[in-house]
Amino acid sequence: MILVVFLKIGLALPSMKIVRLLEAQYNIKISNGEVYKILEQVADAFGSYYKILEQKIREARIKHIDETSARINGKNHWLWIFITKEIAFYAIRKNRSSNVPIKILKNQKDKIIVSDRFSAYNVLEKVSGCSLQVCWSHLLRSTKDLAEHYDEAKYVHKRFKNIYKKSTSFNHMANENQIRKLYNLTDLIAERKYKHTEVKKFIKSVCINHRQDLFRFVINKEIESTNNRAERGIRPYVIIRKISNGHRSKKGVDVMERLLSVIETLKLQGKNPLKEMLSIIQASEY
Repeated sequence: MILVVFLKIGLALPSMKIVRLLEAQYNIKISNGEVYKILEQVADAFGSYYKILEQKIREARIKHIDETSARINGKNHWLWIFITKEIAFYAIRKNRSSNVPIKILKNQKDKIIVSDRFSAYNVLEKVSGCSLQVCWSHLLRSTKDLAEHYDEAKYVHKRFKNIYKKSTSFNHMANENQIRKLYNLTDLIAERKYKHTEVKKFIKSVCINHRQDLFRFVINKEIESTNNRAERGIRPYVIIRKISNGHRSKKGVDVMERLLSVIETLKLQGKNPLKEMLSIIQASEY
């Protein structure tokens, strides 16, 4: 059963391929429907461990958050990922509002969240008490896109590239004077006059609204300058989504949340998913 789970969720194999593999390799004959029954039973066994992962991600001092679309019975939903260096927690919800991370994370005072500039995280910051670190990869992609449409944004893109290069050169050990210079360079971009509305909106968002969220990483080696960790964490689900074309029921959603969280967490920890999943289930039986 653990092997079936790993093949389906860990390796994203279609159910019919799993059926054929089991028969060819082990002479075990099961149906496509039995594959899903196995997933449900194993997911149920991981119920308490999934709650433990949720608590651990809540307590983590630094974490990354991102979201991507999901489909349930043909209707739009969202998969959220909350991830650290050792824990990956997935949750599928109906909406993309700030209520989702607020309910999952609760009080986040003195904790850091790395994310893009999606408005939900601004609300999360106010309600939970967390601090944000803006993803510089996302920021630079935005400036590059603006530069392709507006000539005046070429200056913005060039300046932000230089600022990011300088900020990373400090290797998370910048002093107060170096940090002050980074902010001064950012302020120079904000002080410049721009004609186009899209460019003005971007400058206001980054240089004013998120000014305090740009350089937290320059003095703390535990804080990453990008949200690439969360983007990598979402990829396994994206692959599964392409193969399965979405979920058919709430039960299927519960199965995906739990099993993906367990397997990806074990991968992050460098553990053998097959052996460790069995150990977790055996330990929970006592």
